[in-house]
Amino acid sequence: MKTGSSRWALRMTVAVAAAMAASPVQAQTVMVQVLGADTSEPLIGAIAHLVLPTGRVVASRLTDRNGRALFPSLEAGQYVARAEMIGHATGESDVFGVVEGASVPLILRLQSRAIELEGVEVTAAAGPCRTRPGREGRLLADVWGEVAKALGAASMADEQGLYRYAILMYERELDEDRALVSEERSRRTGYMRTPFESRPVEDLTINGFVRRDVSEWTYHAPDAQVLISDGFLDTHCFRLVDGGREAPGLVGLAFEPTGEKDDITDISGTLWLDRESVELRWLEFTYENLGQDVRSGDATGRVEFQRTPEGTWIVPEWWIRMPLVEIQVGGIERRRRITGFRQTGGRVLEIIEAGGRDLGRGVSTGAVEGLVVDSMGLPMPGVRVGYVGSNQQVFTDTEGRFNLVGLAEGTYRIRFVDAQVESLGLTPPPVTREVAPGVSSYLEFHMPSPGDMLADMCRVEAEPGKSVLAGIVREQATERTVSGAVVRLRWSRFEATGATAGLVGREAYTIQETTSDANGFYRFCAVPRQEELTLWSVLGGVESAPQTLALSGREESHLHVIRRRVP
Repeated sequence: MKTGSSRWALRMTVAVAAAMAASPVQAQTVMVQVLGADTSEPLIGAIAHLVLPTGRVVASRLTDRNGRALFPSLEAGQYVARAEMIGHATGESDVFGVVEGASVPLILRLQSRAIELEGVEVTAAAGPCRTRPGREGRLLADVWGEVAKALGAASMADEQGLYRYAILMYERELDEDRALVSEERSRRTGYMRTPFESRPVEDLTINGFVRRDVSEWTYHAPDAQVLISDGFLDTHCFRLVDGGREAPGLVGLAFEPTGEKDDITDISGTLWLDRESVELRWLEFTYENLGQDVRSGDATGRVEFQRTPEGTWIVPEWWIRMPLVEIQVGGIERRRRITGFRQTGGRVLEIIEAGGRDLGRGVSTGAVEGLVVDSMGLPMPGVRVGYVGSNQQVFTDTEGRFNLVGLAEGTYRIRFVDAQVESLGLTPPPVTREVAPGVSSYLEFHMPSPGDMLADMCRVEAEPGKSVLAGIVREQATERTVSGAVVRLRWSRFEATGATAGLVGREAYTIQETTSDANGFYRFCAVPRQEELTLWSVLGGVESAPQTLALSGREESHLHVIRRRVP
């Protein structure tokens, strides 16, 4: 065998893929389905929790249109499943065990439970103002329980990114009598993950809801997560109030600061609920402790809540009205005077769910959503997901989830690409899915291991007792793949000759040859194990120095990277 001296000479190196060396710990998954006890229909938008026997909540998710909530990547151990939804009693399972590699399905059935507010006399003096409304006073606790469900569902809808929003933002200048002077509007292009977001509750309780930066004042409103947080419940007390003439048919859950921190700005307000359905309608609030020259009620805001047809909760509109204060100096006195107001707010114009359906304008497109896990069931973040024939693609999140939205009706071949495995020239075959308008097709994809993918490639040619040898040809300096390189593999065997078989013989050679494809990938499908193999490559008529290797007697597939040095 001759070795050329051209600048195209190849140097062969061998590398076993790290993806094949590790054996990940098996993952556990729990699937909770929440149904109505009376109808056995799926409850969409219910909050499902996975709880340890100690009471600590491990994870929470909203149920989908099939009433399901998936909890992947769990540690083996003991758990309790709990589910809650407005108008229903909370349901809870018995303690159950999850063992390594197990997938546990559970069904929870929730009983209808209406809170009777019709005819209940509620006044501003209907009991003392209490912190932690869920602990004392049965009616107060029941009302807070329903409010907390709506706020929790709204917060989780944002956290899970169930919807995307197109938003109209506005800023208005008002005179001293709150009459409109001017208005500027702007539409946010694209779709935001959440239409309205507050500061973290820890920041608000320490630094207040209003901040001053040089000459600018910044007002913060509470979002759903803030209102149900321990920090807010510990620093505010609650009581029930009647809507009266201003809000007929409504009952209010009013709150105010406990007064322990008079040195920071805070808020008081009322969460208004429908008397008949006990569903949350809106929050109105005012800023407190702004100074002696700014009355309570001069700075105020409003956040509306809406239940979607899917059963989840969103914030469709909000605003904050802030006083414009002018400092007047007369002699040695400095006095602040309100000269007008600035009102900023936003309104959701379009709500797009994961399935591509515009909740305000009807069904238009569909989607494919789902979960990507590895061969052992562990979620895979960062996997590229797209479909054949388009450059539209998304990446799986930290939980291995993905959403391909805005798909027209038709048949799609969904492809999943892991960057590490792709670098070795391996990609699993695409998965076919039908897409219909307004429907989000669910897909759980199990990414095969590199060894499994190689075995599938060579299934027809494979022989008992032999292995698959495959890899990719790359340039050493740039890591670019090399197509059209001839890769040769040789091994020897002993052939007996003469009358006495086995005593006299000769060494015979077998040579297999293949060519790297457009992606630089090559493979040999029937390679003997525990034989001395010689591997080399040829490019432009020049052979590289041969390299000797032996395959393990246990592994059915092996990956090798060939790199060439360019002088």
